[in-house]
Amino acid sequence: MKPFKFRGERILEWRRVQADAARGEYLRAAETAREALNVADAATASVEQAAQAAMMAIRQATEVATIERHRIWISREERRADGCRKTYQERQAAADQKAAALQLANRHVRVMERLRERTLRRYQHLERQLEMNALNELATTQFARRRAEEGVERGHRSNVEQ
Repeated sequence: MKPFKFRGERILEWRRVQADAARGEYLRAAETAREALNVADAATASVEQAAQAAMMAIRQATEVATIERHRIWISREERRADGCRKTYQERQAAADQKAAALQLANRHVRVMERLRERTLRRYQHLERQLEMNALNELATTQFARRRAEEGVERGHRSNVEQ
């Protein structure tokens, strides 16, 4: 019998390459989302810092220009923080899409691996059956040969006795 060769081996390898590429894309997307989260957290902290500075300025000064400058500063920091949060959400959505693509690619690999294992088990079962058939045939042949030899010996003995 020919040695086992899975006909879908090239497809399995291709699926593995796809899964590796999807894994790399997911890791990059997750890293950019993590970086965007850090930037958004820093922007939120900057808004809080600006608000605290404004409160200090209000307590110390009564000039309207100083209070207005702090209000504009806080507003600018809030817009910046909102932009950073939006960027984070977009990058997180992209990372989620890449995660879904990675799960799908891994599922395709598992399907092909299960198919390969099932095919290998069938091949091994068939190989065992052929081996058992060959052993049965050999045993039957040996049994028939022994019976024939015993019959010849018995026939030879009965001829000699007569």
